[in-house]
Amino acid sequence: MGTYNTVKNELSNQFSIFQLMDALRIDAQEVREVRNLLKQFYKQGFIKRISKNMYQKIEK
Repeated sequence: MGTYNTVKNELSNQFSIFQLMDALRIDAQEVREVRNLLKQFYKQGFIKRISKNMYQKIEK
């Protein structure tokens, strides 16, 4: 899972949606896609939402 490894390896324990977009080389026009990706990570238990645009990785 390349996207997961990018999140796991390139982002700090707490990260913003904007940091994720930068790590994945995604531009501002694709913000809906990023939010959907974060939603999937959240549902699978990889991250938790801290605030509107901030997330924290869950260490397993």
